[in-house]
Amino acid sequence: MKPLKNIGIFLDLSETDEFLLHYFKKLDDVFEFDSLTLIHFVALESDSADLAALTQQLPKPLEEVLEDEVMELVEKVFGKKKSSIHIKIALGGKLDALIKWVDSQSFNMLVLGKKAKEEGTGVFSSKVIRLTDSDCLFVPEGAKTEFKSIVLALDFSDYSEKVIVRGLNLSKNLSSKLMPVHVLKAGFQYFPYFINQEKYQKTLRAKAESTFKKIQKKTGLAEELICVEDSGNHISRSIHEYAAEHQANLIIIGNKGNADADDLLIGSVAERLTYAERKVPILIVKPN
Repeated sequence: MKPLKNIGIFLDLSETDEFLLHYFKKLDDVFEFDSLTLIHFVALESDSADLAALTQQLPKPLEEVLEDEVMELVEKVFGKKKSSIHIKIALGGKLDALIKWVDSQSFNMLVLGKKAKEEGTGVFSSKVIRLTDSDCLFVPEGAKTEFKSIVLALDFSDYSEKVIVRGLNLSKNLSSKLMPVHVLKAGFQYFPYFINQEKYQKTLRAKAESTFKKIQKKTGLAEELICVEDSGNHISRSIHEYAAEHQANLIIIGNKGNADADDLLIGSVAERLTYAERKVPILIVKPN
């Protein structure tokens, strides 16, 4: 897995942006990223009447006006603009074209923010996460800018090893405690009269621990597996509740897992962890 050197951050020119940049600066202070690109997407299409009316009122081209706003924020958070910080203003309202450009930049990670008081539907962030090939860090507004503990959400799909490797890399640089978590999904809510529930949970646990030991040996992860028993909730809720109860500062999860249909671009577990009520930042690891 490539080291974190080339980062993209989506900004919407709202109050959330300043929080997001302060959050990210904590990472930059540790990793000293080679390149940081701040991306703002203008949803209005080029031939939009609203866009035409707006540009007529501006003293200079819209792109320059927006760049100035972003630059002002950069200087407020980072001080004098660093040569490693770049700005991308995407006009024209074509998200697919922007994602194509994003993937051509080979970002190691994209960062997106989530407002504490959800003003929109979250459709934009969801689309970006679905379409891009880059790992995505989704940060709820108000999240603590510390990384004392990280949950590694494991289901032993093809993504689990990537999740562990990314976690080890972050832990090494941030001195974070790693918590490998696996939800024992027994499905008892569908079979409430299942007689030997406890025995079946033990069987699932033994199987999970056996598989985990193989991954431990391969990745060098020292921490022991934490198994969360099936409570009837969706896996995403069980993971988030564990992370919140144990004051984790980040959840790392694969883009898709064993519980997801093959035709989905992003798995239901990963996507649900980005919902408005989820308060723990989530890093979604992609195949590449």
